[in-house]
Amino acid sequence: MATARPSASVLSEGGNSLSVEEISSRKTTTKKKEQMKKLLLIAVMVSGLAFNGEAGVEDLLIAARATVADFNGDGHPDYVLRNASTLQTAIWYLNNNIFVSGAYGPTLPANWGLEGVADFNRDVHPDYALFNPSSDRTSIWYMSGPTRIASAYGPTLPRGWELVATADFNGNGYPDYVLYRASTRQTAIWYLRNNVFVVGPYGPTLPAGWGLEGVADFNRDGHRDYLLFNSTNHQTAIWYLSGPTFIRGAYGPTIPSGWALVATADFNSDAHADYLLYNPAARQTAIWYLSNNVYVGGAFGPKLPAGWSLVGQ
Repeated sequence: MATARPSASVLSEGGNSLSVEEISSRKTTTKKKEQMKKLLLIAVMVSGLAFNGEAGVEDLLIAARATVADFNGDGHPDYVLRNASTLQTAIWYLNNNIFVSGAYGPTLPANWGLEGVADFNRDVHPDYALFNPSSDRTSIWYMSGPTRIASAYGPTLPRGWELVATADFNGNGYPDYVLYRASTRQTAIWYLRNNVFVVGPYGPTLPAGWGLEGVADFNRDGHRDYLLFNSTNHQTAIWYLSGPTFIRGAYGPTIPSGWALVATADFNSDAHADYLLYNPAARQTAIWYLSNNVYVGGAFGPKLPAGWSLVGQ
């Protein structure tokens, strides 16, 4: 895989470029960190994620990603819910931020996590992309609406890497894997043809404290971009890409305390990617409507039932 690293100036705020080092040096107070730890512990109880104390704080927030896709073909993204106790999934059909109806999806096997949703076999139905961190295996569950109709193994990841997103980065009509290595904060794009690995270049390395929470074309240039979230100051950022190559970055809106940025999709059909927020303590969801990286408005989405979460396995 050929390395493609961002330059020192990676983000802009008020017209001024900020380096990775400057971003990483933005520290929070001890009190704020303690508040964040309490929030994370709540998220553990709600979602069933593993938590390993001090060292697990950043990894847990990085892992707090949701999956959304249009399962019924009405042009509106839908929620995929997970039940940590039963490993059951469910599809909540939405019209913008309004709940319309729901259907149970397939139950995940133990030790497998749902890490992405995309149409891998190009039958116009979004499919589940699963990852097993114990074996590093991936699997595609082919779906028709909420129903699993077939499955196939995808490529096995190298040790130390995890699957964190799926999207078409090379414009061939097939979704690709986005990989992340926590020890180095390196990303990589694995180009696929259905479930078959083709080639995989490195993507940009993330600055410390930032997690990759979603992938979308924010500036509408035909290339997928990274959506980043800072687990300590709740700042968001867009990294504009061309294929796997970092071009430039800009800050997005800051998320309020108690909420996490968990996904991105175009909820109001204005051709701009929006933020999906989740409050694990209240099980409340919210949509933040954007124009590129600029906040335009917001609306609450449906509240999840007890035992169910947008994030987790």
